[in-house]
Amino acid sequence: MHGHPTDKLVAGAVIGGILTAALVVLMVWLDFPSDRGYGAAVRLAVPAALSALLLFPRPILHRTLLRERRDPGLLDEDLNLLLVGRALGLVGGIIFGISLASEIL
Repeated sequence: MHGHPTDKLVAGAVIGGILTAALVVLMVWLDFPSDRGYGAAVRLAVPAALSALLLFPRPILHRTLLRERRDPGLLDEDLNLLLVGRALGLVGGIIFGISLASEIL
């Protein structure tokens, strides 16, 4: 019926990695924020923060405030592993995005 909880970990890592890498490449290509006024840390923090704002609110809300309204088959363990997977994907996506941006651009 439902998959193993590890499936949520892997799915979160893949989604987080793809989204974060795409945002890093897009922000570097658009030169936002400009490399003249900001350092490399800020240029990577902006796509990471944007990616975190897109990845984390829904699982955190289902874990805390919307606990009664979520699917009864979705366990706390599944949500915890989903959050861990998305965090790992965010870190991996930054690294992958940097390598993609340096090769493409």
